[in-house]
Amino acid sequence: MRGFFAVFFLFVLNLSFLFPQITGLPTLQKDIYSEEQLKSPFQQQIFSQTEKFPTSSFVADSFYYVGPNDIFSILVTPATITTEYAKVTADGKLALSRYGFVDVQGKTLLEAKKAIIEQVKKVNPSAEVSISLFQPRIVLVKVFGNVRKPGIYSLPASFRVSDAVAIANLEFSNQEITMNAFENEILLSKINRRREEELVARGIPSESFYSTRNISVFNQIYGLRKADLELSKSRNTFIFDPYIREGDEIYVPFPREEFEFVSVSGAVVQPGKYFFKKGDKVSDFIKFAKGFKENADLSNVVVVNGTEQVKVSIDSNLYLVNDFELQPYASIIVPEKAPITKATVGVAGIFGTVRNPGIYPIELGKTRILDLISSAGGIVGEPLLSQSYVVRSYPPKKFSDDLMLDFYGFLKQSNLTMEDTTRTKMNLLTKSHLVSCDFETLLKQNNPQQNILLSDGDMVIIPSAKKRVFVWGQVKNPGFVEYVEGKNYEWYIEKAGGYLSTAKKSRVRIIRGIQKAWLDPKSFAVLDGDEIFVPSAPDNPPGTEIQYYSLIATGIATLISLTYLIINLTRRN
Repeated sequence: MRGFFAVFFLFVLNLSFLFPQITGLPTLQKDIYSEEQLKSPFQQQIFSQTEKFPTSSFVADSFYYVGPNDIFSILVTPATITTEYAKVTADGKLALSRYGFVDVQGKTLLEAKKAIIEQVKKVNPSAEVSISLFQPRIVLVKVFGNVRKPGIYSLPASFRVSDAVAIANLEFSNQEITMNAFENEILLSKINRRREEELVARGIPSESFYSTRNISVFNQIYGLRKADLELSKSRNTFIFDPYIREGDEIYVPFPREEFEFVSVSGAVVQPGKYFFKKGDKVSDFIKFAKGFKENADLSNVVVVNGTEQVKVSIDSNLYLVNDFELQPYASIIVPEKAPITKATVGVAGIFGTVRNPGIYPIELGKTRILDLISSAGGIVGEPLLSQSYVVRSYPPKKFSDDLMLDFYGFLKQSNLTMEDTTRTKMNLLTKSHLVSCDFETLLKQNNPQQNILLSDGDMVIIPSAKKRVFVWGQVKNPGFVEYVEGKNYEWYIEKAGGYLSTAKKSRVRIIRGIQKAWLDPKSFAVLDGDEIFVPSAPDNPPGTEIQYYSLIATGIATLISLTYLIINLTRRN
């Protein structure tokens, strides 16, 4: 019986050694713990690293070349239940525990995956291997030529040439920058955007793509490569926009004034002439021009290619059925559909003291303010005509809209003083799309000149009488005072408690209307809804008053001296 138990014990012990050899597992549990303990610091280092770069795109394993410091995640089942992380060594090897070294130097990611699987299968033919690029390496590349910020950049190898060029063209970087330089960068970028918008509006592309289609990538080890970023986007392929590698020198050429081109005209988003390279097709240039407009007549697109004129067929998905290669100086003509009859009707709104405020249809070129008031049931109650107005709908907001650029444009040829310049800037920043109309003259005197034509989207505002005047500033009891027709500004100030000792009476102003016009109270009567502002004396810097009186005294003394000199000269004669 003892012999039986001894034989059974030896059988189990041999089985514990035999099974791991078949499946690829380590022979002792102790080895698992020691291996995990050796591996954990490396894994902790990987997961503790913060992401320094945004993700450009998914890595295409057929085009990405593996290099030193690339980190792989490898899961072999059923041999292991945890993912193993392995880093490519400086000599292009990948160390796999239990399976040895795999040479991945010069291989694409797809080829490296196949080599790893083959190595694992040699030891464990039945294993299932899952491999992915966990973290790409960081490489140094030089970007120079026609870029905003040439220099050497530290970037992940999952970036392509277009990413490196884009980063070298960023308007701002994380480096410290002075406030003046920052403002200059902002202004320059806005000017460039506005210039680009003006060019596109005239049918001229801001960039012919010569620079981005002729990028050269030099590398001491891998030789010379070419990149065509526009063709890569047009054909949705990585071939013309390769991944960056260690030591790449990316040169973006400066644009040329003369080059072979293909012109795209008509109903495309960005018509113009674009740099031509041999092998370019019609579809490429349609994409360069940002595609068709919504009014493009796709059934009559014509290409003049050399001496031939070819009609292009386009399907419902906007794909070219008969796409073909072009010759230099070819022309692609995309006609527009027949124009739709211009709209003759629109809408306008009227709100305030009318019987039925709201939005009403109008006939463009015919409907006037009195017609709209009549459609709304006429005036009711007591309207405040001095503060009634018409506002025209704003044009669509554009990204390039910038009032400061308008301000600089206005002042480019001006001879304004500094005070006038400041006031002009204030007016520009607060301008509104009001329509000139005097409601007092229109409704009280029935002046037909003020019965203006309405445009689509106009809004007419006729507020009700407020029966109050707002008095504020250097008065004892600022606030609303009941409006009494015919009373002057002094009466309202007295009702507000009178002047404070800090008030400057000569600077009192009436503020009126939607434009908040500042009026001299000695020349204008107070109306319902007005504001009366009582300012204080201006705060002058210390010594200003002494300098003022010193200047007067100096002038008087100079005048006396000149008078005395003239009298003496006269007596001598």
